Amino acid sequence: MTETDPLPAPRQLLADLFFLLQLALALISGGSQFLRLLTTSQGVNTSWLASWLAFLLINLTLTLRAHRRQPSRVTLQTVLTYSSWTVVIAADLGVMLWRELEVWDRLDTLTAAAVGGGLCLTGCTARWRRLPLSDPLVFAGVGVCFIALPQLVLSYKIFQVGGAGLAGAMLLAGHVGILTRLGQLWFALREAGWDRNRLGAALGELANEITWILVSLVWLWH
Repeated sequence: MTETDPLPAPRQLLADLFFLLQLALALISGGSQFLRLLTTSQGVNTSWLASWLAFLLINLTLTLRAHRRQPSRVTLQTVLTYSSWTVVIAADLGVMLWRELEVWDRLDTLTAAAVGGGLCLTGCTARWRRLPLSDPLVFAGVGVCFIALPQLVLSYKIFQVGGAGLAGAMLLAGHVGILTRLGQLWFALREAGWDRNRLGAALGELANEITWILVSLVWLWH
């Protein structure tokens, strides 16, 4: 474990602001969706929330590994950021299961099949490249399967039945949250170099943003 040099004061201040913004966004996004799910889940897949939770746990693991390897204020903030999002999305999934709102349908089965196929492809690619499954970039590939593929299916479901169950505040907070998490990871990369754990987390967030844009466009159009 090695310490990293701290960021210059202006960059550290910006990193601190990103961190505080992330905590607020997690509360806004998860809280608005929690309240929406108390009334309707139209357009929302149980498998999407479960997959999103898996993605967050994967990126939490990657950032925790990075922090243990080279601890710093920025990496600790990134770990706490993913921890906060993990808690709120777990709460959203919990209320959906508790109220038994469309617990499982055919598009959840499609999501599971897509994620399973993506995981098989990731595993085969890792074996072909002779990378262990614990490699951060392989882990990132697993994360992409859990976030990008379910959000593609989510877009299709919203197109089919509407998206009343998806809170607008969650959509907006999601975009700002992803971009600021990418900012946090960028600061961490600038601070500690191109660590594979941080790079893997960043790749997962890029896939998250690309597919979240698609979800947003379908939601707005419908």
